[in-house]
Amino acid sequence: MTTALVYDPIFLEHITPRRHPERPERLQRAMAVLEALGWLQREGLVLLSPREASEDELALAHDRLYIRSVRAAAERAAREAAAGGRVSHFFAPETFVSGRSYEAAAKAAGAGLTAIDALFKGEIDNAYCLVRPPGHHAEYDEALGFCLFNNVAIAARYAIERYGLERVMIIDFDVHHGNGTQNIFYRDPRVLYFSTHQAPFYPGTGRSDELGEGEGLGTTINVPLPATTGFETYEPVFRQVMAPAADRFQPQLILVSAGFDAHWKDPLANMYLSTAGFAQLIMIIIELAKYLCDGRLIMIQEGGYDLQANAACVATSINLLLGDDAAVDSLGPPPEKAFRINTDVLIAELRRIHKLTGYRMRNAPRPDIARLRREVKGPEAESAASDPASSNGRRTDGSH
Repeated sequence: MTTALVYDPIFLEHITPRRHPERPERLQRAMAVLEALGWLQREGLVLLSPREASEDELALAHDRLYIRSVRAAAERAAREAAAGGRVSHFFAPETFVSGRSYEAAAKAAGAGLTAIDALFKGEIDNAYCLVRPPGHHAEYDEALGFCLFNNVAIAARYAIERYGLERVMIIDFDVHHGNGTQNIFYRDPRVLYFSTHQAPFYPGTGRSDELGEGEGLGTTINVPLPATTGFETYEPVFRQVMAPAADRFQPQLILVSAGFDAHWKDPLANMYLSTAGFAQLIMIIIELAKYLCDGRLIMIQEGGYDLQANAACVATSINLLLGDDAAVDSLGPPPEKAFRINTDVLIAELRRIHKLTGYRMRNAPRPDIARLRREVKGPEAESAASDPASSNGRRTDGSH
């Protein structure tokens, strides 16, 4: 197994104000943990430097005037910093630029393209793009929520345009809904967007009845979840909603918006996933990629604002992509919960909304009916089923 880690120190040059949660230390700590583990020299891990996405490539998901406005804002910030002024400047809600922000954002978008090129040339099996600024809130013509360019959306469109793919799936488990990603593909049947997120929460989008429009109707799947939701709900959602939806869609590539702010230690959210819980969810995705698209899987960093938790989740993701099954977890399980949501009702309603009721994955093993009878009714059920006298005259073919 060959895994690419796509990273560039330029990502540390996107400077945000002091105490801003989206800070360079997020990536510095992750790289430090990988170095401490000795994994940057690990067999099977390939370090790739991302190229800068061109304006034409950024325009796969963004308005050209908007792209140029980001570049101009960064150039103004560079001139002011050189004159002894402020380094970081407000650009959009929660979003700032500094002198090298355009270069960093263009390479963050280019990281996914670099990984896709390597993947389709057969040089790697999968990839993790350790990038900032993040991307999934960035709209077609607007920055939002720490994001300048929508890295995962640009990657999806690039895979479609450059390599002729017909179906790409984006799985977004960041704690915030990826409004930008959803809106960019809301009418596009070639991209299945699946999101789990805390609700009600920023940015206020991602209702379960947002399904797509026009030709894209049915290719948006949102799973809004209440605060303190943990693995006991995420796991069945992934297995019983995400997996069959993916099976029905049959993606040729899976992209992941890998935000780790649903971790119980994250300061910006209130969800109860642990590093080990994230590991189990990522393993589901890895197995799904193997089953559906020859393992073609690229993870792209989004949120995650507790430095220790985010670094552990990044290291865990890379370990899993390399074929191991262990989590790098020193933080342990989340606190005890005061209540649990009714997961069975949630799953049933999501499957109803997305027309998955009764859907069975194509190559799933058929159930062992005799074993199920024994488990439900006891050992006598099997012998009773084989005894004609116990059938009260009713034949198994339905006649009387």
